[in-house]
Amino acid sequence: MEFDCLFRVNWMWSERGVHRDPNVVFTADLDGPSGPAVPIICFPTREDANRIIASYVRRRVVPRMEYLVFPELPSPFSDRTWPHRPTNGALMVAAAVLLRPSQIIIAGIDLYLHPAGKYPGATPELNRYDDIHHRDTDLAIIGLALDRFGGDTTILSEHLRSALRP
Repeated sequence: MEFDCLFRVNWMWSERGVHRDPNVVFTADLDGPSGPAVPIICFPTREDANRIIASYVRRRVVPRMEYLVFPELPSPFSDRTWPHRPTNGALMVAAAVLLRPSQIIIAGIDLYLHPAGKYPGATPELNRYDDIHHRDTDLAIIGLALDRFGGDTTILSEHLRSALRP
């Protein structure tokens, strides 16, 4: 699949042999980038950004990096109070829409319904939302983002595609 800009969530994908050089990674995990090219990192909160950047500095994880904090971006998503914290996947879709590309392809967002687990092939974690997140919040944010998007949208996950249908 060809693309101009690749967004990823967290760092679990880095061991896989596909799409290993993202432009932006959305994360609140202390794990750091491991490749030669350091992507822009998007944090879900300022507190997460401060905590993780301080950890990177202490551990000398990356010599320098560029980052952004999603709620600090001017957007219709940051102007609202959500009942739960959006997942990085939902923030990723919202950020992609803010860039106004001609096309967005959404892959890997299965709303924790994938039969092989939360992160298939990567961890034995339970296939469910963490307590701070909720499916309805994610669907509201993704739906709002895609409703505002004027380009072509391809959603590769049947779970997400079905959940967004009216």
